[in-house]
Order: sequence, then structure tokens, then C-alpha cells
Amino acid sequence: MLISSKKVLCLAISALTAFSVCLTGCGKDTQSSVSATEKTTAVAASQPVTKAATSDEQTQEPTWNYSELKRKSSDISDNFDAIITDNKFRGTVYVKIGNALEYIGTNGFSDKDRHTKNSTDTCFRIASLTKQFTAVAVMQLVEEGKLSLDDTIDKYFPSYKYGKKITVKNLLTMTAGIKDYINKDGDTNTYAYNESQLEYKVSAENSAKKNKKAVMDWILDQELNFEPDEKYMYSNSAYFLLGDIIEQVSKTSYEKYIKENILKPSGMMNTGFEGTDKLAVGYQDIYDNAWTLYPGVGYSATSLISNVPDLLKWVDALCTNKLISEKSFKEMTTPYKGNYGYGFVVSKDSNIISHTGKIDKYNAALAFTKDENQIYIALSNYSNSSPINLFNNIQKTLAPFYG
Repeated sequence: MLISSKKVLCLAISALTAFSVCLTGCGKDTQSSVSATEKTTAVAASQPVTKAATSDEQTQEPTWNYSELKRKSSDISDNFDAIITDNKFRGTVYVKIGNALEYIGTNGFSDKDRHTKNSTDTCFRIASLTKQFTAVAVMQLVEEGKLSLDDTIDKYFPSYKYGKKITVKNLLTMTAGIKDYINKDGDTNTYAYNESQLEYKVSAENSAKKNKKAVMDWILDQELNFEPDEKYMYSNSAYFLLGDIIEQVSKTSYEKYIKENILKPSGMMNTGFEGTDKLAVGYQDIYDNAWTLYPGVGYSATSLISNVPDLLKWVDALCTNKLISEKSFKEMTTPYKGNYGYGFVVSKDSNIISHTGKIDKYNAALAFTKDENQIYIALSNYSNSSPINLFNNIQKTLAPFYG
């Protein structure tokens, strides 16, 4: 049974206008527990200023029908509620389009044993969305003149046999050819290893430092999949190495650097690397991948924890150049090979910037436009909940309002 309620969503951001992206994917949820949805629709007090279209303007790209979106925002939100329930999505969903539509939906339990439901404040592991933060940290150090994207990584890993071939930019763009320590090469939906298959053993009992060293030793001992800059292949290992480079250059821990230089300036008080009582319990995992949550294993590739309000602050900080310059952000969001920039997937035929993430039982997706006119966020603590599947269904509801 779906229990729905409407209330005003008060997020601690003053300048958000937001949403939409085109992603594909699939997923299913076989859990049959009681669910609940909390919905918010916030509509701007006034419409954007419009003018009569000239003949030139009539040939421009399609746009949103903001007046219709605003007029039917309540019905749209009801449809979103139904989509979340029908897709058996458990987590938190946020959608915003311009000043016409703002929606947040929550469903499922953050902790079944305690009968705690997912809410706006619930935190989730955001998995590979961590890579955006790592990339911004690199660009900050570049702007300070402490690091160059053209540096070959033998400067940081002098004993690595391929260090002279690989640049920092190759790591950022995932064109280094380095074998992925979590996923099967080129397949972000398939775990390639478990802890017993890593030659350098990781353990739940190990310290973060010891596990980090085990993963690092494994990465640096592998043969390359291809010659650097030859092509794109997704690799968590590349971003794991970037974390260590950040530490060497900044002379502080990766975690402390991110906290002091990114999270605090952005006002992201609920984002970090340690679990709190706000962190949702993960459910439904059918794979032997709990090792990815061991201390130090996720590191600069997958270890951040956050929630919807903080991710909205993150988008705002990026788009208003609070963390890096406009020039650096443009460079980060320019597609290289495989439509990948620095920590982002970038659509070539639109200005959509996005990334998805999956770690153990958690799923995450974030997509937005640089003008903050469109934003989509979906975070889940159920392994079979698919943010991409959910979004594809949301897009069907929104399609009549775009053109």
C-alpha cells in the first residue's frame, strides 16, 4: 500500500533551477515489503519571461513547456509517485525542471529492523559519483600550480613499470589502460573479483591504510589492457591512483583534502566517508562484493556517502564556480574518448552532465545541466533498484511537455 503526502520541500540552497537527461539501463526489485512515498512539489511564484517567437527562433531546439508543467505539476507528481511504486524503487528521488516543477519522492526502509523509512535526509553510499569529487580536487591542485595534467605518473609511482607512459589526464579520462580492481574490464555491471581473488589480500579486519596498500599493490602489478590514450575503458583503478596523487601533492590525506577543500566550502555537512545514523542499511545484494565496503577499499573511486540535499549543493557549487574556475569546469565537462570527461559522462548532443554508481547494495545517479535548469538525482539502498530504469519511465511522463 502506498502512503502519499504533499509538503513543501525546504532545501538549503538559494539558487537552484534544475533537470533532465537521457540514460539507458535496466534493473528489477523483487522485494515485497511495505513501502511509503513522500512527495514534494514546489512551484515558482512567477513564470519565466517570454516573448513572441521570431521566424529564426521557431527553428531553434525544442524546449520545455514551462506553463503546462506548472499547471499540471500536481498530476505529474502523482504519476512520479506511481512510477516509483511500480518500479519498486526504494530510496530517494529528486526531479526539477526550471521554475515550473520540483519533486522529491521517497520509498522503502532505510532500516527495516528499526522500521525507519527512507526520507529526504537519509544518506546513501554514492559509489562512483565519488569520482567527480576526486576530479575537482585534481583540478584545484592544477589551478594552484601544484600539479599538471601532462605529468606522467612515474613522478608519483616511480617503481611502476608503465608510469612513463601514463599521464594524470589519462587517469582522469579513463584512457590509461589500467585494469579495474572492482569491475570486469569495460563492464560496470559485473564484479570481476572478490577479496580472495585479489593477489594482495584485503580484509574487513584490516585498517584502511593496509587495505589501501593491498589494492594499490595489486593495481600497480597488473599488465595494461591497452596502450595509454588508445581508447576509453572504465576503470576504478585510475581514480584510486588519483587519490594517492592528491595525497602526495597536497601533503594531507585524500579524505581530509576533500572535506576541507570541497565539502566545507560547498556546505555539504551530511557528506563524508564515515557512516552515521543517517546512513541507510543496504539490502538485497546477491553478489559476493561486501569487500568493496571494507575500510580503504573504495577510497577515491567509490567511498563517499551523501544525500539529496547535499548533492544539490554540490551541483550548485560546481555550476557557480565556487570550487574551480569556469575554465576548469568546462575542461572537466568536455567529452574525451567514450563521452567521458573528468569524472563525468558528457552528452555530445546536449549539455547534460551525468554519472551513475553502484557499490555493494547501493545505487546512485546524478544528471544536470550547467545552467542548473534541469536536475535528476536518484539514490537507493536496494541493489535491485535501478535509477536508470526509473528515470526512463519518468522521461515518458515528461515527454509531452518537451518539444
